[in-house]
Amino acid sequence: METLLSRRRVFRGAAVLAGASVLPPGLSRAIAAPRPGPQPGPSTRQIGPVDPEQSQALMVPGGNGVIYSMQSDGRLKWYRHLGRDTGTPSWANSGIGRDLGVGWQAHTQVLAADDGQFFGLCGDGTLAWCKYTLTNPNTGEGTWHPNTNTIIHRGFGSYSYIFGGKQGVIYAIDANGDMYWFRYLAGDGSTTTGAWANGGVGSRIATGRRLYGLHFADSDGVIYAVQHGGDLHWYRYLAGDGSNGPGAWANGGAPITIGGDWDWACSVERFADTGALYAVWVDRANPNASDHQLRWYRLMNWRTVHQDGQPVWTNGNGALVGTGFTTSRTAALQGYTDTWSAAPGESLAVSVSTAFERYQATVLRLDGPLTPGAASDPNAQVVLGPTTYSGRMRPLPAGYRGSGCGWPADFTVTVQPTWKSGSYAIRLTGANNMRRYIPFVVRPAAPTAPIAVLLPFLTHSAYNHWGGHFQYSCDTYPTRRTHTMLRPFSECSPEPPGRIDIRFYGDLLLLRWLADNNIAYDCYQDLDLHHDGSWPGNYKAVMLGSHPEYWTPAIRNGLEAYLTGGGRLINTGGNCMYERVDITADGTAVLHRDSLGNRWLWRDQGLPERNVLGVAYNGSYLDFAPYQVDINHPFLAGTGLGPGDQFAQTGYNFGGSGWEQDSSDVGGPPLPGVTRIAHGTQPLGAHMVHFGRGNGGWVFSTGSVTFNGTLANDAASSRILRNVIAAAVA
Repeated sequence: METLLSRRRVFRGAAVLAGASVLPPGLSRAIAAPRPGPQPGPSTRQIGPVDPEQSQALMVPGGNGVIYSMQSDGRLKWYRHLGRDTGTPSWANSGIGRDLGVGWQAHTQVLAADDGQFFGLCGDGTLAWCKYTLTNPNTGEGTWHPNTNTIIHRGFGSYSYIFGGKQGVIYAIDANGDMYWFRYLAGDGSTTTGAWANGGVGSRIATGRRLYGLHFADSDGVIYAVQHGGDLHWYRYLAGDGSNGPGAWANGGAPITIGGDWDWACSVERFADTGALYAVWVDRANPNASDHQLRWYRLMNWRTVHQDGQPVWTNGNGALVGTGFTTSRTAALQGYTDTWSAAPGESLAVSVSTAFERYQATVLRLDGPLTPGAASDPNAQVVLGPTTYSGRMRPLPAGYRGSGCGWPADFTVTVQPTWKSGSYAIRLTGANNMRRYIPFVVRPAAPTAPIAVLLPFLTHSAYNHWGGHFQYSCDTYPTRRTHTMLRPFSECSPEPPGRIDIRFYGDLLLLRWLADNNIAYDCYQDLDLHHDGSWPGNYKAVMLGSHPEYWTPAIRNGLEAYLTGGGRLINTGGNCMYERVDITADGTAVLHRDSLGNRWLWRDQGLPERNVLGVAYNGSYLDFAPYQVDINHPFLAGTGLGPGDQFAQTGYNFGGSGWEQDSSDVGGPPLPGVTRIAHGTQPLGAHMVHFGRGNGGWVFSTGSVTFNGTLANDAASSRILRNVIAAAVA
């Protein structure tokens, strides 16, 4: 069918998939490992044509302009960009992708070397080896190595993610952000002695790289790291042997900033090939258009940035070299619920799209982060399942970013009376233990504890970059942003992400601490307060998570009424109550910004957040420090701390005063009733305060989104929060 496409589509890359023929059956039998060859083989199942809105899961550079596209349905396609060195939109084979095989959806990540080697990571931690020997660089014709689909390593399950592939080098990032170096030397699928450098044991070559949301690699030890906020940092590992002594890293191991806007706000994919950097852009002009444009950048001194002291770009703005490369990283297995919370007796409808013939669903109650791939976990209680369901891929309708994915429900989950209120997740499991999670909250039928924890789902939704567009995407259109709740979450895994995190994982750090300290609580999410402002009155205290940034008027009014009535608020986070959002009339989407596309800050509407909390966001970003005690205070009892002492030096999200901080002097002197207990030692450091509200009500604010990350390893932070809770429920 591809041969019938007109030559005027030469640069449209994956766009040809919209008219691709239906896959013959057999895909289900290829799940365990990809199968070479363009013909899928016999079976009774048909996946259907690839959805043009999510045509691929990822792009993999193969050297010399070769780009592999792992399609959403598991097909592997070959492209070759002839303009790799010049940025011209010239492609081999008239820009038509060549099918190389099927079943690649079984991998959570695929890496490649320049000689045709592939390294496919599965959810169970195994690494499969394949090799495609190219015989015609103009058409993509070639042959598969007879050892293709060999498992060459089984030890990657404990890492958060891997990247690399060039020259057989694989980098792995663990839960702490430490980087490990592996190198596959054999190049033929063998696993005998000498096949791996260092016997296949990873060598730690860097530590604490949690500031980076993602990494991707080039040849010769060059590593690009995308920092939170979008800055692109350059590193080069010179040693190339797993050592980490003096001279192992260029520039002494310090990063060099070479660009900006490389995060998920601006791109849905990025990769590199010997100094040619590629990115699939978010469509910046039209929120309903496909995010599919492949942009090319050229870093001339990609090996020697450290010697030159700065990057040398021949094109730093991104030349358009191809279109049609819509990307959804989770396309192989993804889903969502029709509501974010439910009480006993209520049900959630669950919609799933998958390239697997079958998948399993298990409902978990989460008391904290999970161990990757563990069969059982002390932080999780299985309350339902696993249950096996038939899978199928679901297309995305027009306007899905605002109106919802529109997938039919595959099953329902009815909350049982025995399910304890808390944070829950539906774990979807595909082939080779691929795992995806759908979060939700079980709220109580009636109060069972003196404390209610309010999880910031509206903030998690604001940062949800699934589908390309979200509150922070690089959109230029001057209008409101409407984002559906009926879509998967991009970053909701309870397993360690290997980076700083104040989304779902960050909230689980707080819940783990509550469980460890035997502190009972009921659980709610933002919309529970939006729909009913009365329930906080049933509790001695309400506790907020790490990053409760977005509030509707109804949520704010409900909390203010609670405080006025003598309630106590324990604000463990920062950047709290910063911006307003509204909910659509049908209750399925969140409305961000004003009618002109301007940020919708509460303070700009004459309602500064400090009037409620005693503190307000001060504009700080991505710096980290400990707190220093200002005064003696009852909340410090038992800590041994006095004025001038420091605490919360470090934690999972680095220093306890960090990332985004609130202070009591934003907009003027501290309000009457505000007592500053401690402050972050950096400029614009967090203010930890007690704010007396009258009628017995008060607010405790940490002033920082990173405080909860210190609870597990800082005795003072832990004792302070225990003291606050004891006072709140007294």
